[in-house]
Formats: sequence, structure tokens, C-alpha cells
Amino acid sequence: MAARKKRGKVGGKGVVRSIERQANELSKEVERRLRSLRKELDKAESQAGSGAAKLLRQTRARLNKVKIKGDSDLQRFLRQRRRQLSKGLTEVAKSVQPRKKKASRKKTARRKKTARRKKA
Repeated sequence: MAARKKRGKVGGKGVVRSIERQANELSKEVERRLRSLRKELDKAESQAGSGAAKLLRQTRARLNKVKIKGDSDLQRFLRQRRRQLSKGLTEVAKSVQPRKKKASRKKTARRKKTARRKKA
């Protein structure tokens, strides 16, 4: 019979568990930090969009206050162009303005429709 050599326990499972535990802790820490960075980024985007929309609204208001002088054809032409510009500025302001988050509504239970009795 051949003599068997005794092997010492290598402890591979303990090392793997330790590495897994450290990886999980690191993952949680990274997620926590990323969450705060995402919040800051969302806030910055919202503020930038709000500022741009405000600037566009102010520009449109100033454009509408401009006095138009000249003969009737020129006045008509300038009014049309001003309306087009104003409309374009409004559309751009709406597209830049950050959307408000809508609160989710709970669905209410609907009553079943019952047949009404006819009065005799």
C-alpha cells in the first residue's frame, strides 16, 4: 500500500468569504457615494434648465415690448415675425424647463355596475 501524504487545510474557503465580504462592503460604499452624486447631478441639471427657461421667457417678454414703426406692410411683416419668434422662444423654454415629477396616484377600487331595478 502506498502511504498517503496528509495535506494541511489550505483555508481557501475562508479567504474567499473574506474577499466576498470586502467586495460587498466596497460595493455598498460605492453605491452610496454614487447615489449622492446622482442627486447632485439631477439638481444641477434642473437648476440649469430652470435658468435657461427663465432667460428665454424674459427674452420673449422684451421682444413683445418692442415698438413697431413704419408703413402698414412693414408693421404687418414685423408683427408676424415677432409672433413667430415669440412662439419659438416659448417652445424652446418649454423644452428646456425640467419636467416636474408627478406623484403616483393609487388606483381606487371601482364599484361594479349593478343593474338598476325598474320601479313598478
